[in-house]
Amino acid sequence: MRSNKAFEEQVSALERAVSGLRGLDVSRATEDELVELLERLESGARMLAGVISRVAFRLRQLRDLA
Repeated sequence: MRSNKAFEEQVSALERAVSGLRGLDVSRATEDELVELLERLESGARMLAGVISRVAFRLRQLRDLA
């Protein structure tokens, strides 16, 4: 899975981004900031769901060939 350096870098960047979000402190954010954050998080979640779907589809294809 990790024979491609560019692929590994992309996966590592995703892992770092998710780790950064886990530490996000929203306790002092204003309502407007929270609204914007929620919209951006929802958009990112939709994009990530698309990536997950593509990975799952490709995995099923590979398993069907075996």
